[in-house]
Amino acid sequence: DIKGKALNLPVWKLLGGKCRECVPCYANCWFAGAKEPEEFAAKATAAVELGFKGLKWDPFGKNYRQLPPEDFKKALRCVEKVKEATDGKAEILIECHGRFDLPTALRVCNALEEFDPYWVEEPVIPDTMRALADLRSRVRTPIACGERLFTTQQIMDAVELRACDYLQPDSSHAGGLTGMKQIAAICDAHHISFCAHNPSGPVANAVTLALGVSTPGYCIHETLFDDVPWRKDVIDEEVKFKDGFMYPSDRPGLGIELNEEAAAAHPKVDHWLRHYVGTLTNVRPADSVSYFTMGKE
Repeated sequence: DIKGKALNLPVWKLLGGKCRECVPCYANCWFAGAKEPEEFAAKATAAVELGFKGLKWDPFGKNYRQLPPEDFKKALRCVEKVKEATDGKAEILIECHGRFDLPTALRVCNALEEFDPYWVEEPVIPDTMRALADLRSRVRTPIACGERLFTTQQIMDAVELRACDYLQPDSSHAGGLTGMKQIAAICDAHHISFCAHNPSGPVANAVTLALGVSTPGYCIHETLFDDVPWRKDVIDEEVKFKDGFMYPSDRPGLGIELNEEAAAAHPKVDHWLRHYVGTLTNVRPADSVSYFTMGKE
């Protein structure tokens, strides 16, 4: 960011220039408040109408390691209803949050095959890449992982084991732009699709977006469906979202300016981990608003 501003160049140009003008976006957290399959379907319809090219969510409730029969059935019905609402309009991406044992993950992936998901993300407990590689060798659904991989050495373990079809490291975890460019090159050399874990704020989004438009193998961009209403007060950003695609700023550096005084008025508030206690769908603040799609609701 500093170098780009000193040279009056956007970061994407420092990375070699654009290989595309924009990146296709899938939405995360589009489902806030939904509990029943029909409620997820209604939320999915609204998100697709805003232009998103894909929708990601975890339909498995509060379960860990195994899925009771009734919850397995409800999860599949949820996927079925969202698929019906989005079919031909947007991809579905299934999140598992790394919480199933191998036999359960195998059943889940096989059952999901009929819905043709873009990927199934972190289907097994992430203690070892060998379990994920074993799973991938036995299923037909594409597998994604990477947000818990922090180094190129860990990435190489996943690549050499052919543990996934999509690698999705996080720029905040995996060495920033330098680390992410290294990982992108590894993926390209091994024919593994590359994207980024990006359920974060405006700085991480600016970094990831610059990477996305300058990296040939970048396939799809994770985007938070909504954000706190005061985001526009703490950050000056020039990011364009249109018809399901996100366009980076042409401003120097990352194209953002932080208002530190405004940010100080919103100190960090720690939260208890909310997974697996029945409140997983309420992952956004109650006053969140649709951010990139303002004016289209």
